[in-house]
Amino acid sequence: MSLNRTPLPTHPMTRKPLNSVAAALSLAGFIAVLSAFGGTALGITFLLWCLGLLVWGFRYGQKQLRAAEADRALARKAHAASMADRMLWAQRHGHEFEASCAEWAEGFGRVPQEVPERLAEEQRVRARHAADLVAEGVLRMRVDGRPVTVFDLEVINESDVWELKRRCRYSRAAEVSMYYLTVCVVTLPVRLPYLASAYLHRTEADDTDRTADPAFAELLLSRPAVRAAAQDRDWLWSVDGDRLICCAVTGRGMDIGQVEGLAGRMAAIAGAFPWPELEHFRVPAPDSRPRHTLWINTPDLLVDRDAPFGGLVQSWAEREIDRTGLYALKARSEWLQRTSAALRPSV
Repeated sequence: MSLNRTPLPTHPMTRKPLNSVAAALSLAGFIAVLSAFGGTALGITFLLWCLGLLVWGFRYGQKQLRAAEADRALARKAHAASMADRMLWAQRHGHEFEASCAEWAEGFGRVPQEVPERLAEEQRVRARHAADLVAEGVLRMRVDGRPVTVFDLEVINESDVWELKRRCRYSRAAEVSMYYLTVCVVTLPVRLPYLASAYLHRTEADDTDRTADPAFAELLLSRPAVRAAAQDRDWLWSVDGDRLICCAVTGRGMDIGQVEGLAGRMAAIAGAFPWPELEHFRVPAPDSRPRHTLWINTPDLLVDRDAPFGGLVQSWAEREIDRTGLYALKARSEWLQRTSAALRPSV
């Protein structure tokens, strides 16, 4: 499923009933050639048929790749315009703005490291992506007295790169497969246990880690305003230490109205937390290199409306890529199924 670029349609020969018709016609043609000209002619016909399929498949793949590259170029141009609008809006309203910031990318896929050229191409591309990842269009403001930061991340779409690397070099496939995530972070006054709002949507068979402390989850979700926010499966969020995080696939970046709306929504959720009671759940300082698990919101316009999914879980898991201590980040992801939260009240 493509989230940013032009969706790659399936090859015509994989679609029904076209593939069935083509198979029947091919078989009839082979039988006719065998009957009229013998086995040698059949062998030549079969070889030409296979060659034709290979050429057709190659040209079709190149057409898909060119369409994806064109859409990627448009996405980058539109995102640059979105970042310019965000900067001007910040200047008008007295907010802080940075074009890029490495610090805010920590925990979201950034692993500072030197990447040697001797690595295999895929390892080198992934390691460089992890080393060079920065937060773009970093907007800092206060909403209802709470510090809120909004920024964008450029992330590799795993399904896209897997599909495209069969048609070109891995570096080219990775570049075309990039898409944008918009992240909104509310800085909290104390560090709290990890909790995803999707905890409310869990099922009996679900083994996805959605909280580090069930007692904390039950207390927090017992508050009506927090519970109502958690029931909205179109906008997932998580508490991770001193951060309340919401992340959405935006493709080309959020406009200013969407940024304001998201910042206000997240600040309101933080304001509804029962802070005096949460002091009991304060947790110690984090590891030196934080890693956040994102519950990524996928708006309907970016996904199949008939698909039973509400969001994507993206876990930034470090993978050692050789024996020199180099690391890359290859996201472990899974879809969150749309189970009915209303029928499974946890409190």
